[in-house]
Amino acid sequence: MGIAVWLGRLIFAVIWGVMLANLVAPFEGKGFAFFLFLMVLLIALHLLQLLMFATVYKEHIQWRRGDYWQVIFFGVIGWLAIVRAQPARTQTKAEQTNDES
Repeated sequence: MGIAVWLGRLIFAVIWGVMLANLVAPFEGKGFAFFLFLMVLLIALHLLQLLMFATVYKEHIQWRRGDYWQVIFFGVIGWLAIVRAQPARTQTKAEQTNDES
């Protein structure tokens, strides 16, 4: 699943690159409006995903500040990366708890 997450991030990086390129150098004709609409839609859907994931899984998953940005930029792919990182995070937290005792 690690390769799928990195491939998904790469695809989303290309998508964000096209969207931002449209803002810097607007595309010809109706392309500007179309890609602007797509960017607003992408941001809205990723914010909705963030709201759903953070609300439902806040108590079950260890969230870090960068995790919110991962979901905003990468959507479900970012969520998969967060879920995939959980075993290491819980192990680190358990070790810190044992060291304090």
